[in-house]
Amino acid sequence: METEINVLIVDDHKLIAEAWSSILENAAGIKVVGTADNATSAYNFCIEHKPNIVLMDINLKESNGFDATEMIHNDLAKTRVIGLSLHDDITFVKKFLSKGAKGYLTKNTTKSELIEAIQKVHAGEVYIANEIKDRYFNSLLDVDNSESKKELTLKEIDIVKLIATGLTSKEIGDKLFISPRTVETHRHNILKKLNIPNAAQLSSWAKDKGYL
Repeated sequence: METEINVLIVDDHKLIAEAWSSILENAAGIKVVGTADNATSAYNFCIEHKPNIVLMDINLKESNGFDATEMIHNDLAKTRVIGLSLHDDITFVKKFLSKGAKGYLTKNTTKSELIEAIQKVHAGEVYIANEIKDRYFNSLLDVDNSESKKELTLKEIDIVKLIATGLTSKEIGDKLFISPRTVETHRHNILKKLNIPNAAQLSSWAKDKGYL
């Protein structure tokens, strides 16, 4: 009989962790062996129990999924991490995979896709969510299309978040240790890249993307 795939779920919202557990409860060949709500407890659980798969929420409140993933990847070669995130921005996908993750799913994923991702990553494959897979691989090939042009850098994402909270260019510059003029340049480039006319609509866009 084939060994079950042991899964750890990491999410700082208990209700969400319970929902993921419930989804996988009756999945053949998959067993949820624990949950964790921060990077430290996730890492310690992995050291002690060595699960096959970790479903990692990227946006942990007291830490972040990037650091936790890197720690697990560095110290537990046989434990593979799949990211779960509201973000569908390819910059996030690339950064997360660079930390050693082997999969990336958005929280729009279906039960069948979640199970497929777990199975394929456990088998040694890399799995990218169907809804962003084409954009991800196009970005690796440097394909010139309208979607790839819309990708923001990590610095631009930081600035978008601060703009959306209502901060002025000077206040943003003080937080990021750059000049107000540099902030204005970034603001102009962001609006042009996203084809958004003003900061108010940029704030709405940021909320839709899960940046706030």
